[in-house]
Amino acid sequence: MCGIIGIENNENASILASAGLITLQHRGEESAGITISGMKKMKTFKSMGLVSKIFNEKILLNKLPGTAAIGHVRYTTSSKSSLINAQPFQINCIHGNISVAHNGNITNFLKIKKKLLRKGAIFNHTSDTEILLHLIAMSKGDLADVIMNSLRKLRGAFSLVILKDKTLIGARDENGFRPLVLGKMGNSYIIASESAAVEVIGGKYIRDIKPAEIIIIEDGQIKKSFLYKAVRKKQNTCIFEQVYFSRPDSIMFSKTVKEVRVKMGEYLAQQMNGVKADVVIPVPDTGYFAALGFSKQSNMVFENGFVRNHYVGRSFIKPSQCLRDLTAKLKLRPIKEVIKGKKIVLVDDSIVRGTTSKKIIDMLKNSGVRKIHFALSCPPIISSCYYGIDTPSKEHLIAAKYSVDDIKKYLDVDGLTFLNLDNLIKSCCINGESNVFCTACFTGKYPTKVLKDTREESY
Repeated sequence: MCGIIGIENNENASILASAGLITLQHRGEESAGITISGMKKMKTFKSMGLVSKIFNEKILLNKLPGTAAIGHVRYTTSSKSSLINAQPFQINCIHGNISVAHNGNITNFLKIKKKLLRKGAIFNHTSDTEILLHLIAMSKGDLADVIMNSLRKLRGAFSLVILKDKTLIGARDENGFRPLVLGKMGNSYIIASESAAVEVIGGKYIRDIKPAEIIIIEDGQIKKSFLYKAVRKKQNTCIFEQVYFSRPDSIMFSKTVKEVRVKMGEYLAQQMNGVKADVVIPVPDTGYFAALGFSKQSNMVFENGFVRNHYVGRSFIKPSQCLRDLTAKLKLRPIKEVIKGKKIVLVDDSIVRGTTSKKIIDMLKNSGVRKIHFALSCPPIISSCYYGIDTPSKEHLIAAKYSVDDIKKYLDVDGLTFLNLDNLIKSCCINGESNVFCTACFTGKYPTKVLKDTREESY
């Protein structure tokens, strides 16, 4: 999962892009980068680490002046975590200077790469994003045709921002796996992974960019907007965006993510009708609104049972298990006065590997909790994701290997309830339209053909 942003026709483009990336920091904490254009030449600055540590006033104002910018925050899904794979990727080709930032996973990456290698292409990265740059460099025609012809060759998930001189391009794959929105601020257009990034920098959310849409913006005007291929009958936006990844103040399908998560909690409480407890406690932060919904529906008391250290990142998006373990210990501490001697319903968004949940539950028990019913606001995750989330093989997924009863025993809880898929979809859908989500991680039914291994070997 990554976060991307683009802004054009603004003298403060690099500063606004940096602020937008800070808003999207939850989507990736390993590296960040900004490409700026519109002055003498295009420049890209990127580094490992958090946005606030990388971009300061000196870099943004002195090294990155310009009127159009794209930015990227990254966490690893399909390639090595290193500076060489930090985005945006910038090239100089027959079409001029072009920079690309990408969120998603291109599932036919290795197949296309082998063809390009046979044609003499030289690769400098292990990221799937690089194949798009090669396809652009080898395509003929005007900018719109070049982008369209290149995207038609790709399969899988890709939300993109592309910068060529002062021209900003946004594009989304035909399934619409990853979110991408269009916003406006004065005479500037903004493209971003989430509406919150648009609004934080002072813009107004206009609409989602459609699946298979390419939008070309220059000098504060939309020059062209079109579909690069026929629209699919069924959209397949990742439902896990609303469960876990997206910010609660972002808008998806005309609802805030907060509203959707509250509804998930209400449905959980309905499924657990008859379960008695003294308090409902969320696992911060993504369990918070589901726990509020649970409390509202069940009339159980809502309490914050943890102090969270906000200077520690999410454990799920750390690239190694040892880092995830350490992060889980550092970021949460139970408040004993709230939980000691009580029966609690503990609400979290999901169980992926199970190790973090186990550590949290052990912490609660060591702090004196009497009974724990663990409630999850999504179904068991049983299948790998090939569209941009870090579940590359089933061996990492506890629910793919064990039954609910076995997971309950492993976690050592008194009860375990997963929100069922029907209720999850009902929580997320708009106007009764439920046929718009990818649920492959819960069902194993993929909306596109995927190879057994779509990933590059790390080296």
